[in-house]
Parts: sequence; C-alpha cells; structure tokens
Amino acid sequence: MPDVPGHAQLEFRTRFPARWLRKYTGDTIRTVTAVADYGRRSGSCWASNRTLAVGLGLHEKTVAAALRLVEGELVLAEHHSPTGTLSRRVKPVSEDELAVTISAAARNRLSGYRFKVYCAISVRSDLGQSASAAQLAQACGMTPEGARTTARDLVTEGWVTRDGSSGGAPKYVVHPVPLAGVAVQLGLFPQPQQSARPEAVPALDEVTEGWFCTGQMALFGEDAEWETPLDSAPATPLDRLPEAPLGSAPLTGHLQQAGVNRQLTVDGCLSRVAVTLVTRDAGAREGASGRAQSVVAAGGRSPLRGEQPKIAAVSRVTPSGTGGARTGRWLDAPVGSVFGLPQGLRVALAPAVGLWRRLERSGTREFIASQVMAELRRVSVWTGPAAAPAALALRLTRRLDRQGGPSRVTDPVGWFLSRGLPQGQVCARTSCDDGIRLDTGSLCDTCEMRLVDRRATRKVLVSEVLTLLPGAGYEERQAVIEEHLRDHARAHAERQVAARERAEAQRQRVEADRPAREAAAAAAEEARVAVPCADCGTERSAGLCGICWCHREARSAIAAAVSAMLTTVNLCDRDAVSALVREVRDGMRSAMLSARPARELAPDAHAIANSDMLAAKNRSADYRNHALVLLAGSPKAEQEAEQAADVRRRWAHRYASAADARQAVADAANEARWRTAMHLFTERLRQVKELRDRTRSATQQPAANRASRFTAALGTCAAAGRTA
Repeated sequence: MPDVPGHAQLEFRTRFPARWLRKYTGDTIRTVTAVADYGRRSGSCWASNRTLAVGLGLHEKTVAAALRLVEGELVLAEHHSPTGTLSRRVKPVSEDELAVTISAAARNRLSGYRFKVYCAISVRSDLGQSASAAQLAQACGMTPEGARTTARDLVTEGWVTRDGSSGGAPKYVVHPVPLAGVAVQLGLFPQPQQSARPEAVPALDEVTEGWFCTGQMALFGEDAEWETPLDSAPATPLDRLPEAPLGSAPLTGHLQQAGVNRQLTVDGCLSRVAVTLVTRDAGAREGASGRAQSVVAAGGRSPLRGEQPKIAAVSRVTPSGTGGARTGRWLDAPVGSVFGLPQGLRVALAPAVGLWRRLERSGTREFIASQVMAELRRVSVWTGPAAAPAALALRLTRRLDRQGGPSRVTDPVGWFLSRGLPQGQVCARTSCDDGIRLDTGSLCDTCEMRLVDRRATRKVLVSEVLTLLPGAGYEERQAVIEEHLRDHARAHAERQVAARERAEAQRQRVEADRPAREAAAAAAEEARVAVPCADCGTERSAGLCGICWCHREARSAIAAAVSAMLTTVNLCDRDAVSALVREVRDGMRSAMLSARPARELAPDAHAIANSDMLAAKNRSADYRNHALVLLAGSPKAEQEAEQAADVRRRWAHRYASAADARQAVADAANEARWRTAMHLFTERLRQVKELRDRTRSATQQPAANRASRFTAALGTCAAAGRTA
C-alpha cells in the first residue's frame, strides 16, 4: 500500500446503510459510524463526546446534539453506576441491506453534504453504475445543482475521479484518500447553460484534438504532454488561477448560486476553464485575488504557467450606488435576481453595507436577511410596503450615528439583532420609533408632550420670577429662578413620597384584612363541603360523592354509545331500535364487568366505580368509531367519494406520474367519504336527541295528568265523607 497520510485510517473501513444518507445529516452519520467503530471490539463505545469530536473535526456540542437526535433509534446509551460512565452501542444492521463502505480517513475528513455525496458516489461506483446529479440529489436529499457542484468539488480535491464521456451520466472512481498532485480542472464539467458565444470563439464541433483544448491545457503548462496522468500533474492551488481572479466573480458560499459564477470564454475554451466556484473559505484568499487581478490586467507572466494568452475582457454590471466596488456575495448580484437580495433589502441595508460585508458566512447572511425581512413586514404595517425599506434605512442610520459609525461595532450580528433592527418605542404609542412616528414620519406627539410638559413648567416659573422682579439684574433673576426650580422639584418629590406612603398604607390595610378574608373563604368552603350527596345522601360530599359521580359519568357514556349506534338504523323501525339498544347496553355491561379489578385484590366501592366509568367511556368511543365506519360505507358516502374521485381524475395531468395521480384520487375519495360520514353522524345524532326529548316529555306529561286526577279524586271523596 502506498505511503499516504492516514495509512492506518485507509486500511480501516466503516460501513452503514445507504438509506441513512437521505434521512440524516452528514455529521450525524459520521458521529454514529464513529460510535460503531469504537465499539467493534467490545460491543460498546466508551469514548466521550470530546474524543469523538476531536476525531471527526466537530464541536463537542455538535456531537452531543447528533447523538441525542438518534438516541433510541440508532444508538442505545446506558449509564453505569456509581461512576456515571456512559456507554453507547449502535443497533445492528441487516446484512442484506444496501450499505455504504468507505475509508475512515474519508469519514473523518469530509463533512456535511460533501460527505453524503462522496458516500452516494461510492455506492454507485461499487455497483458499477453511473451517477448523475439527479440520482445523487435523490440519494442525499438535496438539489441536483447542489449535488453537481459538490461532486465537482470532490473531483477537484482528488477524492473521486470522473470517468465518462460528454454525453449521459458519468461514472466515478472513489479513492479512500485524495490523490496527491491533482490539478484544478473545474472546466472539465459541463455547465447546464452556456452564454452566447463570441464570433471569434470556435464551435464545439471544431475542437478536434481529444477532450482537452488550449485553455484547459494551459493549466498544466505550455510544454506539458497531452497525456498527463493525474498523479504526476502539478498541484494548482486555488489562489493561483489568473484566469478567474476572485475579484472578478461574485463571492458565494451557497450551492444554488453556482449558476451565476460564469465568465466569458478564455482563449477559445468552450469547457469554461475560467469558471471557478469560490467556497466558504474564500475570505482567507482575498489577498491572493488582488495579485491574480494585477497579473491578468497587465497580461503579465504568472509564476505557475509562464507566458499566458490574452484573456477576453469581462463586462460586469455594477449595481447603482456601489461605485463599481465589490459589495459582497449577494449585493453583487443583479437587482431582482433569485440569487441576490431583493430591492427592498438593498435599500434597507444601504446604511449598514459596511457591517453586511463583515458577515463572512452565507448562512449568517441568510439569517440576517430573514430578520430584516421580518422587520420590514412589521414596519410596513405603519408605512406601507413601498415606504418600509426607506423607514428601516433611516432607523439603521440613526442607530449607527448613535453607535459612532460602523467601525465602532465589534459584533455585526449582535448589533443587527439587538440594536439596529428592533423598534425603539420610547412612549406608549405603538408607532413610535426613537421619537419618530412610523405612520407619518413626523415627530411623535406623545414624546413631544412629555418634553413640552417639562419645558412649560420651567417657562411658567421663569415668568413668575420676571413678574415679581421686573427691574432686577440677570444674576439676581437667575438665583431666584434656580430657587423656584428647586422648590418645585422639592414639592414634586414630596408628592411622590406621599403617594408611595399612601400605597404602603393601602398594602398594610390589605395585609391586616387578610386573616378575615381567609376565614371567610374557609367558612364558604366548609359550607360547600357540608352538603350531602344528592344521589346516595352521603354526608359531607359537596353535593355529589365520588362514587355517584362515577356512576353518572358511566350512565352518560352508555347513553352516548346508544345514541351513536342509533344513527346507523332507521328510527321508524321500533323492533330494530329496541334490539340495537339492548345489544349496546349488553356490550357496555360486559365491558364494564370484564374491566373490574379481580376479587383477590379486594377492591372497594370507589375502585369499582372508577373502573366502570373508564370502561364505559372507552367502550363508548369504540361504538362511535364503529358508527362512523358504518356511515362511511353508506350509499350516500360512496356517492360523494365517487364524485370527488372524478374531480381529481380530471386533474391527473397535473401530477408527475400515473401512480401519483392514482394516489391523489384515492386520497380525495377517502377524504370525501369520511367528511360525508361525519356530516351524516352529526345530523342523525341531532335527530336522535330530538326524538328522545319528545319521548321523554310525552312520557312525563301523562304521569303528571294521572297524578293530578288522582289528587282530585281524593279531594272529592274527602268532601263527600264530610257531607255524609
């Protein structure tokens, strides 16, 4: 085996199911496989989170969060007492499942989507299949453009080697460690879209000498042979590529923005040798971009490649107001571009563009942009959508002036979140922002009134002094004015002290009355508890004891079950209704008896009543569900389901495949069927309740009439006896 870095890790290979690539993040998979590798010998991993984090190049908190996410699902943890040691083991994987087998060096050095794409390419390579961007995206749960860009980075860094023709999906050869001396050939990958070709640039069919053209071979030097093995190719660092200086392309760390990083053709090279993707570590190469720009501008000699052919001029559209200067990854994009900032965000962030440039990571910029958009929505409630960006820009200008300029801000993210973006509501008016009304743009009336109140007080006192001392000098008047102001302040302070004393006296009175209030509340509670049970007459039951309450709840559940099942039969059929009522009551009684605790446990009356209540409620819910199932199979429900399915079938052309269309038809039919069942259940349950109320009233009225007639007869007999 060659003497390469990570030789021991290269021999050690890790294995995990391929289905994990789509379900979990790359760092989560790396952490779980590291736990599994540590536990190969003893079955359990005793390594701490810090040990795992150091081996994977992650933060300890990231490892802890990943293990918490999959604990119980993939990783089983066990605490050992009394030392508190934590051991972990990974659940075994089936041998007949499609698995990913990679080197430990690749697992430890790759992260995120780069690790997932590398694993997906490894699976396709082991199966001898090609790997298109769409297939990699589907396996890893990402976009095809992101998969294409990540695969290109892996080829550039030497982790994989691309072996394929210009048409169709390519095949890859996976390496356990990156190959040494692999030149940067980003132009070997075709772009999904090509810009207009200048007249002096030859067509693709005019390039006859193999896969390489002049622009590509310039990467290897003028005297290089056409057949240049990858192992012997000179290493080309990213900061030494004069064709595509960092300053001539928009900086981006986002995979979806790779499509806008395209320049014009270099020396007739149609494979886009000048196209480079600047990754997240581009900030460390800012100095190198300046050197590359000077070499290109002067057409001079590069220390890597010697004399270079002249490069076509690159025309770039500079946003208005930037003065041609590069303003960052997003602010360089054209206005309205899907990869750039919208016009509203540009206007709002114009005062803080210096802080925006200091946000190095694209994820941080996306987060701050989302916070700015949220604040724009809040401001637009008062100003309207059109004027909201200008109002927010004025707010940022005021806050920066108060801070002392962008140079005084040490943490741009914290400044945006805590000082720059939040509304500064000084008074009770909700539209107030630092003393300025957002709806009108004028000074806040409430804030002005507070200032005017203090100013008016001083003005009145000064007028009184001038009236009392019309001929006094300046110093005498100032002394008297200051004395009056001190008296006024002293009186105001005395009033505040008196108000606090009154509040304290009120609090003491409340505290003194507390025992009486508590005694009254205790007496009321005692009177409530002393009421006997209305059903069994048990003393001190607060009107209803626990056993009788359980009995009432059980009877209510039985009545609800009977009513639910009556919605499935014809209420005009007396025999069917009577049979159904008996069946439901017998079923409820059997469920309650079977759920009672065993006699060996010697249950008391409370336990039996509680058991009957719970069993009745559970059985009542089962009867309700059974009634819904019966109503869902009724002819009316089937008719509604068929109509909904017909409507969805007419939309079949909107779905990607016939299987998706059939699934949509089935879902629509089921939804319509259950909605109809719920409607029928509600309507018939209402009819059952109305019929029960009419029957109860009809039954009670004859009994009352019979009682009144019996009372009248007794009165007549008594009168007749007295007469005799």
